[in-house]
Amino acid sequence: MSPTARSLAHLKELGYVSQIVEHWNPFSRTRKDLFGADILCLKSGEPVLAIQATSGANHSARRVKLQAGEFIDLWKQSGVTLEIWSWQKRGQRGKRKTWQLKRETL
Repeated sequence: MSPTARSLAHLKELGYVSQIVEHWNPFSRTRKDLFGADILCLKSGEPVLAIQATSGANHSARRVKLQAGEFIDLWKQSGVTLEIWSWQKRGQRGKRKTWQLKRETL
């Protein structure tokens, strides 16, 4: 299961209606985000939530990417909350590892 799929499942549990806003460009063979976001989420009474979903190992790289693209200020000025969600298997040594979510609001 991809980080995006894990995020969508978790958002559904939290009561959000979510939509993937990244797409695959077959000509350049790259993924294109919507102003740095992979998922847009709506929930009554909450601000719009934009999420960059990634693996735990790529969390800091996604932060650098968003800061370089100057999308953080654009999202904030629009009243949208921008977060990086990274998923990584974690747990005590010798114990069963489970998928854990790390959320960072930018």
